[in-house]
Amino acid sequence: MIGLWIIPLFSFLSERDSVPIVPIPIKELNIYRTQYFPTYSASRQELFLTVRKAINSDEEIFVSKWNGQRFEAPWPIEELNQENNEGTPSLSKDGKTMVFSGCDYPNSFGGCDLYTCQWVEGSWTRPKNLGYKINSHDWEGQPQISSDGKVLFFSSDRPGGQGKRDIWLSRIEQDGNWGHPKNLGEVVNTIDDEQGPYFIQSKNILVFSSNQNGGLGGLDFYQSLLYEDIWSKSVPIYEINSPANEAGFSEAIFENQYFISKKLSDPNQDLQIHSVMIPDYCWIKKPYIPKPENFDLKPTPFFELSFEDIQFKINQSELPHEIPLSLQNLVEFLTNNVQKHIEIHGHTDEVGNAVANVKLSEKRALSVKRFLVNHGIEAGRILTKGFGDTKPKIKNASIEQRKANRRIEIILP
Repeated sequence: MIGLWIIPLFSFLSERDSVPIVPIPIKELNIYRTQYFPTYSASRQELFLTVRKAINSDEEIFVSKWNGQRFEAPWPIEELNQENNEGTPSLSKDGKTMVFSGCDYPNSFGGCDLYTCQWVEGSWTRPKNLGYKINSHDWEGQPQISSDGKVLFFSSDRPGGQGKRDIWLSRIEQDGNWGHPKNLGEVVNTIDDEQGPYFIQSKNILVFSSNQNGGLGGLDFYQSLLYEDIWSKSVPIYEINSPANEAGFSEAIFENQYFISKKLSDPNQDLQIHSVMIPDYCWIKKPYIPKPENFDLKPTPFFELSFEDIQFKINQSELPHEIPLSLQNLVEFLTNNVQKHIEIHGHTDEVGNAVANVKLSEKRALSVKRFLVNHGIEAGRILTKGFGDTKPKIKNASIEQRKANRRIEIILP
């Protein structure tokens, strides 16, 4: 027996596909061969970045001032840049403490170590090695201080990891020093490289780059949610990944704005700094916990839901910001019936280009799947299909009736 749940979607008013998330290069920052690992300090209104002026140049730390409308041309921080490589700076919330990577310094424990310095009387103090607890005889780099100043994330290929470079964290101890680092484990790290961690405190989400299997190519952005002191299995951020390399992530100036670095096909430049707007629907959400009184662990032969509260904006495939109750009920049903598999079918009306309609219906079906996966439903239990305008509910529909054809169907075998 087949159960069919129909979701009318009342805002499919265009044949065009949804507006893509497109990173935009920041021209005033991209003036050298390579610029990457941006870190924006809101308290200082400055963007710190790593620069290689030419192909074989050493890495240097640069900074650019935000004047309220645009960034000024970046300049090197002379008191920090030495003969070797310095890069991937991270700043405390007040902008007065910096942690960065320094390579082959006389007091290093290994090839690259993590160093700290302070902003005192208009300049940065002499870098200080973070010590043996943080640094090893192996490689440490790409640090990030959480906004509350209590956690230090970084990448390292030291023993005790899952593979090559892994993400590690250290917590501040009572004496004000960083404690022994802890590997984030196999839910985050793999046998390949994980690097460039950035923790979004307001979302409890760690963003990092990895070249693990399952990405689009090269280094891709991944995310993991910290919920009740447990890291979720990391998942790709498909909306901003590409076949090229993406690495380096920072919160930016405006709401939902982030700075990233990514590789382009430009023969004269390697990595560039980009600005990208990432809507809320792209992020992992906290697990939906049904109310105990609604639990029904007995087999349910029939399960009726109304999905008429789901609406999409014109030309967009993301779910509404306020998640409809109907999808929460669907999460509850699938949570209580772990043996059930579903199919999500996307449909459009007959207006517009047929090929574009298929793509649009596929993306909207995927947005429902993404919501379910982010709320603990295994992806293997969900199949998505996009049918465009090939299966109208009402044939030869009037303008008013077309809304019935713009729908999502949940198929429960």
